[in-house]
This record gives sequence, C-alpha cells and structure tokens, in this order.
Amino acid sequence: MVAVLLPVGTAASPAVAACSTPTLSKITVKRAAVTAGQSTTATVTLSCAPRTRKRIAVRATSGIVVPSSVYVRSGHRTRSFTVRTRLTAITTRGSVSATYNRRTVSTTLTRRYAYCASPPLSSLTVSPSTIVSGNPAKAVVRLACRTTKWTRLVVSTTAGATAHASDDIWIPRDRPSVTFPVTATARTNRLNVTVKARKAGSTRWVSDSFVATANPEMCMPSSRETTNVIYAGTKPTTVALRQPCALDISRYVYLRSNNPNIKVPSRVLVSAGRTSVGVPVTVTDGTRADSQSNLIYSLLSVGSATGEWAHHFDLEAHPGLESVELDTWADANGNRTVSAHVDLGFPAVTETVVRLETSDPLITLPSTLTVAKGATRAETSQTIAAPSEDTEVRITATFGSQQRTMNVLVQRDFRPGDPVSLGEQTFYGGGRADTMIRLERPAGPGGVPVTLTSDSPLLTFAPVTIPAGRTSVALPIVVAEVTTTTPAILGVTIGARTYDFPVVLQPGLGAITLPEQATSGVPFTGTVRLTGVSTRDTPVDLFSGTSMVQVPDTVVVPAGETSATFQGVARLPGSRESAVQLTADLGRLYVSNRMVITPAP
Repeated sequence: MVAVLLPVGTAASPAVAACSTPTLSKITVKRAAVTAGQSTTATVTLSCAPRTRKRIAVRATSGIVVPSSVYVRSGHRTRSFTVRTRLTAITTRGSVSATYNRRTVSTTLTRRYAYCASPPLSSLTVSPSTIVSGNPAKAVVRLACRTTKWTRLVVSTTAGATAHASDDIWIPRDRPSVTFPVTATARTNRLNVTVKARKAGSTRWVSDSFVATANPEMCMPSSRETTNVIYAGTKPTTVALRQPCALDISRYVYLRSNNPNIKVPSRVLVSAGRTSVGVPVTVTDGTRADSQSNLIYSLLSVGSATGEWAHHFDLEAHPGLESVELDTWADANGNRTVSAHVDLGFPAVTETVVRLETSDPLITLPSTLTVAKGATRAETSQTIAAPSEDTEVRITATFGSQQRTMNVLVQRDFRPGDPVSLGEQTFYGGGRADTMIRLERPAGPGGVPVTLTSDSPLLTFAPVTIPAGRTSVALPIVVAEVTTTTPAILGVTIGARTYDFPVVLQPGLGAITLPEQATSGVPFTGTVRLTGVSTRDTPVDLFSGTSMVQVPDTVVVPAGETSATFQGVARLPGSRESAVQLTADLGRLYVSNRMVITPAP
C-alpha cells in the first residue's frame, strides 16, 4: 500500500488522485503537421496518476519514428516523448498510437514534403507486375526529398526490354518523381525484366522487376467496360468486356452463363490489336427475378477454352415491369382521389412506355404511362365522385409481354347502420379518455355527427363530427376520479342508429414518489400510486428526459393493490450534482416528480 500525505485540512483532488489501474485516455502531438526530417513531441495521458510506473507501448506508421515504449512515472498522468520523421518528397498523412491494457488511442501526424540540396533516390516501382509482350509497363522513380534543381537519371534494363528515352530522363525541379514507360519483348513464354536507375554521378542504384509474357491466356478479358442495363424480353444487349492488353493475332474467347434464361454465345472473336470485345446477352421474356432484389442474376465465365475459365462477371438483368399500384382515398369534400403508378426494377435506360387498362368505367386512366429516362416510376392521379355502392376495380399494366395487375375497392360514403368500432375501451379516471370512433367507410359531404351517452355519471361528453372524407375521430370523453374498477356502457349515436360499447373505468394515476436525493451509481427505489384499487393489473409507463437515469420502461401495479415500487439507477457524467425529473404515464394521464443526484463519495 502507498500512502499519500496531504497538508492538514486538504483532500486529494479526484483529477490527480492516485490509482492502481489507470486507463489510457488519449495521445496528442504538439504539432499535427511537420516538415519531413523534423521532430515534434507526443504526449500520452492516463485517466489518473498510477501508484507505480506504467509501460505504454508506442507505434507509428511508415516514415514516422517513435520509441517502442515509454513509461509514465508514479504520481504522474502524462509522459512526453520525441517523434522523428523521415524525409519524403510528397506530403503524407500518418498516425502515432499508444496501447496500454489492451486499449489503443491514436492521433494523426502529417509529414509535409521537404527540400534537400542533393537528395538520394528513394525507390523505383514498375506496374503492372505482368505484361504481354510488346506492351509498356510504367516505371516511377522517386526522390527522398525535393530539390530546386533538375536531377538527371541513368536507367538500365534487362536485355529484351527498353526504357523509352533512357538517355534523357530527368526529374524536374520541385517535383517528387518522374514516370517513364518500359517495353519488353518476350522471345519465349516468359521474360523476367529488371529496371534499375541511379542519379548521374552516383553509384547507388534503385530497382524493381516485372514479367513479360507472350502467352495469350494471360490476356483474357478481365473487366467490364459498360454497365448498361439488360432488359428481359427485348433485343440482345451488348456487354463490352475489356482485356488488359492487345495481341497481334485474332483469337476466340469462350463464354458460359450459369443461368439458362440469360443466354450468351458459346464464343466471340477478339480481333488483333483490340482490347475490348462485345458480348450479346439475351434474357428470356417472362423470367422471374430474385425475390429480394427484383433482378435476374447470372455468372458470365470467360476463358481460352470451354471449361478453362479465367474470369467471371456478374450479370444483372432488368425484369422489366416490377409492379403497378392503384390507390384511392376520400378528400375533404367527400370525393375520391385515385392515384396509379407503375414501377420498374432499375432506372429506365430510355423513355419506357407502359400500357394501362381498368376493368370499370368508374376509373378512367390514361392509356399509357411513360417512365422517363433515369427514373423508375411514372404516375397519374384524378378525382372522381364517390360511387353509390362499393366497387372493385382492377388495373392492368402491360410492358412487352409482361403484365402486372392490382385490385382496389372504391368505397361508397358511410351510412348509419354500417359497421362502427371503438378503439381503446379501458378508461382511466382523472382525465380524458384516450380512444377513437372508427367507421368502416369514409364520411360523406358535411361529415358524420356523433352523439355520446352513457349509463355512468363518471363520464361526460361533448358532441363531435367526423369530417368529410375521414373514417375516424378522437372522442372528447372526460373521466371523473375512479376509486375502483367500474364497468359502463358507452352509447355512440349516428343518425337514427345507436351503437353500444362496453367500457371499463379504472382508477387513474395518483402520483410518482422518488427519494429527495440519489447517489450516482447507487440504485434508488421509487413508487407509483393509483387513485384506487383495480381488479386488473395496471401497467404504468416510466420515462425521463435524460440519459443519466435508467428506470424500467413499465412498472405494473398488481390487481388489488394501489401502488408498486421500481428500482432505478442514476449516473452523473461529471462531479457536480444535478436535478432530474421522472414521469409516469397511464393512458393520457401524466404525473412527474424530481430528485437530486449527488456525486459518489
């Protein structure tokens, strides 16, 4: 045990208090951007001062040099160390990180390119690593730092390869590198080529290698040049494939599709000197799409012979017409708005015309809808008068040989005697009932007046009207204080027809009780109380307006009881006390209470 002596009458500050198991808080650098070759200072910070020194592992990305580890001394929270940077001719962004007790933190450090009087060569790279005979590779020679003078290079290659303008290659002043092509001719199936470069007057070489091959199998189509959409049931769509090189002879490339509904030829001819080839793709009309993505998929395989596949490409075919929808609703005047739209699975490549038909003259739609290029939907709408009786209408959309249909019921206006339903049928005393009246059909012009009655004096009402075009309205019911579960009948009168609904009146929410104070991190107990005894379990919702307090979402007052307790816990984000509010919700009744959270000792 380590004792910390403090002057009489003082206490250890929580910010610098000693601890046994600190955590790693952060790592910072004095300068976030430095010129390459210069140094800066990094600082690691612990959450508290350790009683014994702690070893912190340190790492950095390429070009940044740091010690493998540093020690934070006992009684200290921080440790600074030097960060050195290596020369670079281009601005790069790296990072410095620290790890302790399996937690890692990091910060960014930018190395700005530097200038040198006589910089050495940093590297030479050649890409791609494999080429076909006669095609150029790209060589890049880089400086370790920039210079204000032009730098002349001496370039050497393996026999059979040529660096273009090898006797006159310079790195311009103020530039980090120079790029030049290297061409190789393979007299056999393979030639290993080494490219070397040095500064004029220097003996230090940098080098890289690549392979030149004369084998046509190494020059197969390997990427898709076009991404045009393939439509089912239309004329063949050409998919262009690109190969990485051009051969000096014409040859066949063999093809296969693993979906029998997506058809490709068994082979196509790639002409001499060409780097791309077109593959005609046909999708059988009526092919069903994948249920999750609404596309038709196939794997296109390419090779030098049947069965010897070198590359594979995903083909996605547009199924054409995806869906048609017809919707109708009543407006504020009691009329019916009819909306129809058609959807394609992918954006249309060109303007796409879809034919429309309806089964009943009640709804007259245009004969066609046009999906604009780049869009997936076309739509139309109109207003019609409400029918005298419910009418079912079918809409049919046709695209090529594809058809999509949908049925919709256009409802007449509500009439007294039509089905009516009541929403929530449990009312809590001491407030407004949270319920609605619902009609099976929309209200006609002028709306539907509703009168409420009840056999219970605990309910009071006001008349209400369901507006035209609507099918529901909230009921203005006020419930008096209820001390025990009480059944009642709610009468809903519309015109000459009265609908009786059984309802239950339950004791309402009385209060939520909390301790005056709660300690951060220590559980506390609260209580919700009803205004009486219920014969049913009563769920009460709890919520707070802050993340500092965690309480259950719901607490249930058991049947036959007037209250129930719950436990919660509060956690302060800092060291200052704070007041919070908890609210209980029952139906449309809300009660709240406050308590103070104090820091943990």
